[in-house]
Amino acid sequence: MREKERRQRTRTISNVPLDLYDPEGRMIVGEGHFVNLSTTGAQLESPKPLRVDDHLRLRVQSVGESPLDLSGRVIWARKNDSRFTYGIQFDEETSSAKSSR
Repeated sequence: MREKERRQRTRTISNVPLDLYDPEGRMIVGEGHFVNLSTTGAQLESPKPLRVDDHLRLRVQSVGESPLDLSGRVIWARKNDSRFTYGIQFDEETSSAKSSR
């Protein structure tokens, strides 16, 4: 039997690289990447251990494009070999700004 989906929005599979920063803008890990994302949240992988409820700033930089800055909070964390996987809930202002584009 399939578990009921708890996400508010459908996720899109992604492998977009990103930089992780603490809330004050200091880089806390060189890079990570999205596994999937929506307008309200994402799953990401990184070599950096984070804790549930940690607040983050995420910066996505595509070649030839302006960087996209997102902010959110870790809502779950799992360790996979030498990498970590996280569920991120974007802050409300991040979700609003993305949906108004």
